[in-house]
Amino acid sequence: MTIYINARFLSQPITGVQRYGIECSRKIKKLHPESVFLAPRDIINTSVAKELNAICVGRNTGHLWEQKDLPAYMKNMGSGPLFNPCNTAPLFYNNNFVTLHDLAFRLHPEWNSRAFSTWYNFMVPRVIRKAKHVFTVSKTVATEISAHYNINNNNISVTYNGLSGIMQPTHPAAKEPIVLAVGSFNLRKNHESLIRAFISSPLRSTHKLYIVGDKNKVFADTGINEQTLLDNNITLLRQLSEQELSDLYNRAEIVASVSAYEGFGIPVLEGAANKCKLLCSDIPVYRELYGEVAHFCRPYDIADIAGSLTELAAAKPPLTTVVNNLLEKYNYERSAATIIDRMTTTG
Repeated sequence: MTIYINARFLSQPITGVQRYGIECSRKIKKLHPESVFLAPRDIINTSVAKELNAICVGRNTGHLWEQKDLPAYMKNMGSGPLFNPCNTAPLFYNNNFVTLHDLAFRLHPEWNSRAFSTWYNFMVPRVIRKAKHVFTVSKTVATEISAHYNINNNNISVTYNGLSGIMQPTHPAAKEPIVLAVGSFNLRKNHESLIRAFISSPLRSTHKLYIVGDKNKVFADTGINEQTLLDNNITLLRQLSEQELSDLYNRAEIVASVSAYEGFGIPVLEGAANKCKLLCSDIPVYRELYGEVAHFCRPYDIADIAGSLTELAAAKPPLTTVVNNLLEKYNYERSAATIIDRMTTTG
C-alpha cells in the first residue's frame, strides 16, 4: 500500500517540529519503501530531499501549496492516506493523518504573532477533527488534545521524538564548565529567566552559559544587552551546524530547559544522550518524560533556577542505564512503525 507524506518541512528551517518530520520520514522510508514524499518547489533541505526521493508537485509554496496544490495532487492520485508530520494539513482533504506537536497556539496565543495564532486556531481544530488519526509527541499533549478538542483517546497515538544520529556522541569528550540551552528565542522558552538566574548564581564566575537560538533581536525590552551578557560569561550562538551543536552537547556539563510550555523538549533528550546533567522547568510534560533523569525548578522563579544550577554543578549526571532506557523508549523508528501501522490499517 502506498502512503504519502506531506514533506513541506523540506522548505522550512529546522526546529523541533521539522526535526520530527525529517527523522520520522527517514524511518518511514526505511520501514515502508513504497512511501512517497511530496514537497513544494522551494526546498532548502536539499540533501534530505534527495535522500527521501522527494517529488515536487504544484506551483505554489507555503500554506497555499499545502491547501491547494497538495490536495489537488492527492485527489488525482486516488486520495490515498496522507501523513502530515508538522501540525498543519490540507483542510479539504478527507484522508489525513496528522501530528500535532503541542497546543501553545491555543493555550498561549500571546507567544506568537496575531496572524499565526489566528490561522492555527482556525485551521487546527478543523483538521484534527476530520483526521483519520492524530499523533502527538507526549502523553501530556495527547491529554490536552482530547480535552480541548473532544477527540476520542482511541483516535490519538503518542509517537515520541527521538535522537537523530549526529547527536549521539561517538567519541565522548571531557566535560567543560558549560551550561547549554537550545531553543528559539521566543517567550515560551523563557531564556530571560535562565539568564537572570545564571547572573545571580555563583556559576557566572565558574561556568559559561551558551544559548543556541535562531533570531537576531533577542531581549530588546528586557534591559539585557550584549555587554551584560559578555560581562557574565553568556554567549548567544546562532546558525550552528548540526555537527557544531553535537560537539557543544558533547562538551557541556549541564543542559537547561526552563520553558514555560513544551510538547516534548528534544534538547533535554539530546543532553541526556551526551551525559549532561539536566535542569528542567517543573511542567507536566517534563515530569512525564524526564522525571527519572532531570532536576526540576519553577520556570519563573529566578532564585529557584539559580539554586538548582548551583546544586547541579555539584551533582552527578543521570545513570547510564536510566538514560539508555529513555533512548530505547523515545526513538523515531518506533514512532514511524506506529504511524505506518495506523495509516495502512485505517487509511
